[in-house]
Amino acid sequence: MSPESLFLAVNYGVLPFWAMLLVAPRWKWTQRVVHAALLPMAIGASYCVATLKASFPEGAGGTSLAAVMRLFDRPDPWMTLALWFHYVSLDLFAGAWLIRDAVRHRIPHWLAAPCLVAANLFAPAGLLVYLAVRALTRRTLTLEEIPTRPAAS
Repeated sequence: MSPESLFLAVNYGVLPFWAMLLVAPRWKWTQRVVHAALLPMAIGASYCVATLKASFPEGAGGTSLAAVMRLFDRPDPWMTLALWFHYVSLDLFAGAWLIRDAVRHRIPHWLAAPCLVAANLFAPAGLLVYLAVRALTRRTLTLEEIPTRPAAS
């Protein structure tokens, strides 16, 4: 598969899952499909394929800003694809977590939905806005999965 074909398959392939999170977050198929491990595994496999085919520029890596910038120095389609899949997989993972967390904490969907859209476009900013909404509506800054309850005596 060419880098362009793989890009189109993954980039457009995740859109139905974002739509399910946005339109039907509590639907049983959203729960079964979007929140299952198979989707991040498929995107992760695509990421691995692109990474294995990429040619890394000399001195590229994650040890300094200059080394990271070298990743973007050469227009290698496989490298660009790997970097893009990195974003796609983590953005969708953050969006799915955001919706699960909103449901768990009973945050109204009309408040979570704009955060989800922001997470699709700008994941860190969308997560920031969601956490602010969560802090204001639930009066908590914790990231615990289940609200803390007093221990039974």
